Amino acid sequence: MLDALLHQHLVLVNPAYWTDRNDREVMEAFTASRPTSRVFAACLAEGNETAHHWQVFADTGKGACIRFDRQRLIAAVEAAGALHGPISYVNWRDLSGAQHLGDRLAFLKRSVFRFEREYRIIAVSEDCSAPVLNVPVPLSAITSIYISGEIPPSLFSSISSIVRSIPGCRQLRVRHSGLLRNENWSRSFENLLSSHARPALP
Repeated sequence: MLDALLHQHLVLVNPAYWTDRNDREVMEAFTASRPTSRVFAACLAEGNETAHHWQVFADTGKGACIRFDRQRLIAAVEAAGALHGPISYVNWRDLSGAQHLGDRLAFLKRSVFRFEREYRIIAVSEDCSAPVLNVPVPLSAITSIYISGEIPPSLFSSISSIVRSIPGCRQLRVRHSGLLRNENWSRSFENLLSSHARPALP
């Protein structure tokens, strides 16, 4: 998150190190048609934050979430010549019909992951020695930053101050996610419990 704000870019990584082995197979097949190049990718999610996103993609709930303006992000990605698009979730029984997909092959994933609503960015580089590939993305494409609710308030305050000290980020919205620790829920639940604890009127 800090790297993206400081350098105004999105880091795409080598899919060979992804945890999902089936996903790696898909990207290996896509890369095979480009033997003199290296493929890099970034996985984003459409829709609102979920507990799954925080637990799986944000260091077991201790990371950060960058929210983008969709059109501005896409404009930046296309200016860099990268491919992008939503993932198509398919059952393994239907894979036989995917042989003519071309570049869309890299946007296939098993149907059991459909709740992720993934949006993938893919770029190809002739530099096969590069560990990552940076796609320029201006700060204007970032609408807000969410810091995990698992982070203590004092630490959130420090992180927020650091983010706003970055040139161009003074007015950026930095929020403490309430998904995993929602104060409104807690207050309402306390009221519910206290109402049940009151003695009944005769």
